Amino acid sequence: MLRLIEIRLKLKKLRKSIISWFLEYEQLLIYLVGAIIITSLSFVFGVLKGAELSQEPITVMRPQSAPVVVVKECENDINILKQKDCIYVGSVKGRKYYPPSCSYAKKISKENLRCFTSDKDATDKGYTKSTSCK
Repeated sequence: MLRLIEIRLKLKKLRKSIISWFLEYEQLLIYLVGAIIITSLSFVFGVLKGAELSQEPITVMRPQSAPVVVVKECENDINILKQKDCIYVGSVKGRKYYPPSCSYAKKISKENLRCFTSDKDATDKGYTKSTSCK
C-alpha cells in the first residue's frame, strides 16, 4: 500500500511539472502548432491547385512554307560570287537578298549561299531586297 501511495505522489509531481512546462511554453507551442497547421494547409491547397492546372503540354507548330526553288546551286567556293551570272545572293535560311559586295552577304555560310541572276529572279523565288545594302 505504501508503494501505491509513493507512485501516486510521483505521478502528481510529474503531472504538476508537465502542466507548469506547458504554461511556461504556452505561447511558443501555440505559434508552433499554428505554423504546422498553416504549412499543412498550404501544401494541401498547392497540391490540389496543381492537380487542377495539370494539362497537356503546349506544342508549337510552325506553318509549312512554300518550297524555295533556287535558280542556281552554288558550290562551296566563295569565288562563285565573282561570276557574272551571280548578281545577287541570298541565304537558304533567310528571305532577303543582297549584292555580293554587301557585308551581310559575306556573312552567309558557303553551304547556305544561293545565287540569283536578277532582281526579278530573287523576288520570284520569294525573296525581298535588303534595304541595308544598295
